[in-house]
Amino acid sequence: MNLKEIQEKLEQIRAMGFVRSLRHGSTGIGYTFETLLGIHENNIPIPDIGGRVELKTVRKDSQSLITLFTFNKGVWKISQREAIKKYGYTDKKGRFALKNTLFCGKQISQGLVLKLDERQNVLHLRDVETEQIIATWDIYVIVGKFMSKLSRLLLVFADRRLEEGEEYFHYNEAYILTDPGPRKFITAFKNSLIGIDLRMHLKDSGSVRNRGTAFRIREKDLVELYERRRRLI
Repeated sequence: MNLKEIQEKLEQIRAMGFVRSLRHGSTGIGYTFETLLGIHENNIPIPDIGGRVELKTVRKDSQSLITLFTFNKGVWKISQREAIKKYGYTDKKGRFALKNTLFCGKQISQGLVLKLDERQNVLHLRDVETEQIIATWDIYVIVGKFMSKLSRLLLVFADRRLEEGEEYFHYNEAYILTDPGPRKFITAFKNSLIGIDLRMHLKDSGSVRNRGTAFRIREKDLVELYERRRRLI
């Protein structure tokens, strides 16, 4: 499909009004839209904008965070085991863990805070009391990870309603987003649109289980990360 064909199909879907979800649960919005669009995958080849385009569908009232990517390699300035033992807590499974979501400039109860250094273009995880740097992420490395995964995005928004336990969607707003930009990413961090999830715990053996630090954003805020946006409907 080319972009004109995509836009025509989007107009047809919008004109349908509210349609019943074809699947229960959180994935219903995407599955229903893909079925209406006539595709069976989460990306679409659109030659006239440069290749394959990732597809994401979003409930307009959603506050859900989605993971953009995970990145953990070489960022820790103290050992991960030390970080868990110093700043962690006992989780519901009885393990010592450090599992928290952090946003820039907002201290968490464990005494940690994310600080953005715009001169050096790095993001630091710091101890609030001692100002010790616990971990550091290079903004341009982070942006590179994002650009390689979501360089082109078709973002579709839907109103929703519930009727007798069934969810209905009206797909009525859509954008093609291209050129994710470093400055956009930095601004999103400053405005607490992007946060990070620390996801570590100590195993019974005493070794560290780290699922990777996840960079997360609310679905509806994805539009803020791109230099170019074109509204299709």
